[in-house]
Amino acid sequence: MLAEAVTFAIASILHLGVAESFIGAAIPEAIIAVVLGAGAIAVLRRGARSWGLGLATTLFALAGVIIGLSVILGERVSRPIDLAYHVTIFVALVVTVVLVVARR
Repeated sequence: MLAEAVTFAIASILHLGVAESFIGAAIPEAIIAVVLGAGAIAVLRRGARSWGLGLATTLFALAGVIIGLSVILGERVSRPIDLAYHVTIFVALVVTVVLVVARR
């Protein structure tokens, strides 16, 4: 989860003008990075509610990725790198959900 959060932070930075200026993606990716990072910290601390927080934050990130995919696929502008990232992180988040549920 922490690695996934870091990738969202990097994607947000890249969308803030480092690679391209796409503020419409930068802000949601930054929010997802913070939320997923908080969930990762909760899971690492192994508190009483860590499973629920881990699952909720991962599902939040997954919802954001689905929205991102719908935007990418609905645009006239081709964004193959964004598409590749979103598909990859989608798979990673689905695997994370499965692992979090299995650890319960």
